[in-house]
Formats: sequence, structure tokens, C-alpha cells
Amino acid sequence: MKRLVLIVGAAFAAASCLSEEKEIPPKKAAFVTDDCALIAAVARDHYKFTRDEPPRRLWLHGEDLPWRPGCDWQGLGLNLVEVSGPEGVAATAGMAEVSFYRPQYDNTGVMMRTSLERASEASVRELCRLARADDAWSVASCVPDPKVTMPRPPPPSPADATPDSNKIPPPADRPPTARDATTYTPDPGRSPGPGPN
Repeated sequence: MKRLVLIVGAAFAAASCLSEEKEIPPKKAAFVTDDCALIAAVARDHYKFTRDEPPRRLWLHGEDLPWRPGCDWQGLGLNLVEVSGPEGVAATAGMAEVSFYRPQYDNTGVMMRTSLERASEASVRELCRLARADDAWSVASCVPDPKVTMPRPPPPSPADATPDSNKIPPPADRPPTARDATTYTPDPGRSPGPGPN
């Protein structure tokens, strides 16, 4: 009987421990990703766009993936017309255009590429740094895009390549075959005989 009382008491103690779970308060996020707010910050702060100016064609580039943040441009105070494909280009012919590239978030803020093209000027590409302050994004700086301003490294030279080995010339008594193109001289340091399986 005593054993039964001890077992029942232990079961009640275990049940009470399990039912009294500690509630851990969630940590406040440093910021929530909001691509629309980033675009609006660059458009208003850097480009000085407003809702009252003529409509402007908007391109969104996701680098290697589609990127459509689904922003309410009028609600953000901008007169932008999002286009994609040749039909959109034909429907917005003659408009000045602006492009935004998918932002790259990091621990201290965001980097975003952008370009602006006016009818009478060449396109200007920039890399903007945005910072979060008072629950809003603001443009910290915009500089010419290093992808455009920095010269590309020269392509590799064939003279810099280290050959793996020398090809064996085909025997003179027969015409060359496709296998001859992939047959190489053995490693000079290797002992003769079959190689490892």
C-alpha cells in the first residue's frame, strides 16, 4: 500500500512539473524585412520622387530569381508603373525609368543596387546603404556601383595554365582515334605497372 501511495505521489509531482511550463517571452527583432519600405526610402530620400510627378517605369531585378515584393506604390507616395516583358515596355514607351535590385540584408542594415534613366541622360547605377532608425529605413549613402566603376579583372591567360601532363602522340603506323585525345603520358614519378583500381 505504501508503495502505491509513493507511485501515485510521484505521478502527481511529475504531472504538476509538466503542466507548469515556463513562458519565455519572445525576443524583439532588430528589424523586419520590408523590401517595399526600402524601395520607397531610396525613391523618396535619394531620388526625390513624389506621387504628383509624371509616372515612371519601374523594373525590379531579383538577380537570379524572380522578385516581386507586391508594393502599393500610390500608398507609398510614388507614381511608379511596374513593368515586365516586352508588352510592358511597349505600353510605357517614352517614360523615364528606375530600377531596383533585390536588397541584401546584413547585421547593420541593407545594401541595395539601383539605377535611374532619364530620356536625355545615360543610366546611372548606384549602390545604396540603408540603415534602420526610429522604426523606419533611411538612406545612409549612395555611391557609384562598383560593378560598373571597377575594371573587370583580365581573363586568365593560357600561358598561366599549368599543364597536367603531355599527350602521347598517336603511333605513326595508324590514324589517330578519339581515344588519343584523352591519353596522356604517365606521371614521371610513378613506377611502371598497372595503376590503382
